[in-house]
Amino acid sequence: MGLSFIGFLPMDALVAQVKETDSTIESSLQKSSLFAGAAYGSDFIYMGSSISSRMPYYSGSLTYGSGNSLYISVSASHLSKTIPYLAFYSLSVSYRHTVNAWFDYSVDLAGYKTPESLQNILFSDFALLNLTTGFDWKLIYTKLSFGGLLSNASSGYVQIRNSHYFQTTQFFKGKAFLSFDPNINLLFGRLVKIESTTGITKFGSAPPFVQTKKKQTSTTFSYSYIFGMMNTEFSVPVTLNFTKFSVEAETIYILPAYSNPDYPTPKGFSINISAYFRIL
Repeated sequence: MGLSFIGFLPMDALVAQVKETDSTIESSLQKSSLFAGAAYGSDFIYMGSSISSRMPYYSGSLTYGSGNSLYISVSASHLSKTIPYLAFYSLSVSYRHTVNAWFDYSVDLAGYKTPESLQNILFSDFALLNLTTGFDWKLIYTKLSFGGLLSNASSGYVQIRNSHYFQTTQFFKGKAFLSFDPNINLLFGRLVKIESTTGITKFGSAPPFVQTKKKQTSTTFSYSYIFGMMNTEFSVPVTLNFTKFSVEAETIYILPAYSNPDYPTPKGFSINISAYFRIL
């Protein structure tokens, strides 16, 4: 789950549905929109880390859009093996602006909060501010994102996402179509560098939401941080779009840049399924 998400719903899919719905009315009359959403995922992966502690999650959300540019979303998520029932919440604000046919940008601010009783096994409260620029090269759409994380271990991120969106012709008497957005995402961020007195150096993805865990052994280790590549993510979202209702299934494969058992990171396949209904 990358920076194209607000709350847990895919922002790109939401915007596409707004445009599809608004194509039947005068744009000057379209002032606002309201979406209700639900989602399931095998793992809630955010900025290269699992904030659901590698447990499946279930979420519900409300998203308000104004002028097809400003979106505000609130969501709550449940994990099957945790108490209380609602494991964490999020509040997100996103502003998107299309400058011309080949360039756009967006600014996103998202905050995540979990009950204090779960912070040791999930994450400490955090917020992420992100600036994204998009470049449409016709065959490939490139997003370059710069993010700053505010938490117990603040850090910065850079993401490079290349994708190619396409869709089928309409069916069900012109009421539905399928859209596809396969993409490759490269994530750069803070890595922990571990050096021992024996001259062995290891790298790992520094946990962004909790403090670094230091090994308690007789060998002396030194810990420092560097900025580098964290992982590569391959994703294939497939969306069934109706006028006011959409369902998206996304298969994700994550390939970490480093493998360090002291700092395990998400790897392999995961799946997310989300659905949302346009109320207004």
